[in-house]
Amino acid sequence: MTVAGIGRERHRDAQAHGSGRGFRPDVEGLRAVALGMVLLFQAGAPVVRAGNIGVDVFFVISGFLITGLLVREAERTGRVSLRDFYARRVRRILPSAAAVVLATLLGAALLLPAERVSAIARDAVAASLQVANWWLLSFGHDALGEEVAHSPLKHYWTLAVEEQFYLVWPLLVLVVARRARAGRLRRDLTVALAVLSAASFAACVVLTARAGLFGYLSTVTRAWQFGAGGLLALAVPWIGARCAGGRGAVLLRSAGWAGAVVLALSAVVANRLPYPGGIALVPTLATVALIAAGTGGSGRGSVGRVLSSAPLRACGRLSYVWYLWHVPAAVLAVDVLGVTSWWAVLAVELAAVVPALLTARFVEGPLRFSPLVAASARRGLVLGVVTTALTLTAGLALA
Repeated sequence: MTVAGIGRERHRDAQAHGSGRGFRPDVEGLRAVALGMVLLFQAGAPVVRAGNIGVDVFFVISGFLITGLLVREAERTGRVSLRDFYARRVRRILPSAAAVVLATLLGAALLLPAERVSAIARDAVAASLQVANWWLLSFGHDALGEEVAHSPLKHYWTLAVEEQFYLVWPLLVLVVARRARAGRLRRDLTVALAVLSAASFAACVVLTARAGLFGYLSTVTRAWQFGAGGLLALAVPWIGARCAGGRGAVLLRSAGWAGAVVLALSAVVANRLPYPGGIALVPTLATVALIAAGTGGSGRGSVGRVLSSAPLRACGRLSYVWYLWHVPAAVLAVDVLGVTSWWAVLAVELAAVVPALLTARFVEGPLRFSPLVAASARRGLVLGVVTTALTLTAGLALA
């Protein structure tokens, strides 16, 4: 399957479930914007001092798309198949993640001293078990110290947070779907998700101030950002009914441009407050506004038209595997080649598009969209067991 073919399949398989009007090219483009902020921030670019908010954007997008998928299934069938859901997550996430972990371990074993290889191997074990965020927290105040800061797998904490959230959220959707009366599913889910998100946001504010890195890395303090995207997905029919044209359409376009401006300012203004905390509400709501604006279409004069441009969409399709590769590429370049300037690190991160393309072509596409694997949820779950076992075994062997 070609990369273009993978992109077309991904359109139908993922994003179409998150909106009321099918595939959302603007959301795909927004992924590229989030990735760009992350790359600039990780490289140390002086302009983007708070580019870590790109992770916040990814969290909101994920909450929007996955909640849309779950709710549409519940509305259509009256239930949620947990086996099918987790099998889809496995095919989407684990093969590429495992490929990058294995390649990183191989590169480390060939190029780095034994003690560095051992430390990276322990990180690989945590990444394989989807607990990288809690593994980093086990280092206490040194969680972003020199050893961890130079780990090529440190960014797997974001995958761990996402997968931990999705162990719980589908179960809640399933319970509400079984108990909700006819026509009240979205309302009941909105109440449940609003309560969950409010509690998570309160924990984020309190624990960021009192517990530092726990607020940054914990699933408890990040769940509300997925919830923000989920609440928007639940509100899509309401938004569509009230903003179909006229003043409503103007309001949506204005909200989109306002969200874009706020998000850009958030990325270039240095964070002088503990993060995420309450300040994370700003880029999170800006992202919600950008996605909400696209529910009215991406016509002339809308920010969605910019986000739907072909270059952004192409980068957005690769954003996941590119995100996986950019940190190993940068860290190994620093350790092996002695790269120090931010622009050189950024160049290496941009060059990571090459292994990203190869991973999409030879790993993600064949396994995610294989008729053999996708034929049953059981095969998808077996794929998850196999890929986890491979990375776990490699990590334990080198650790």
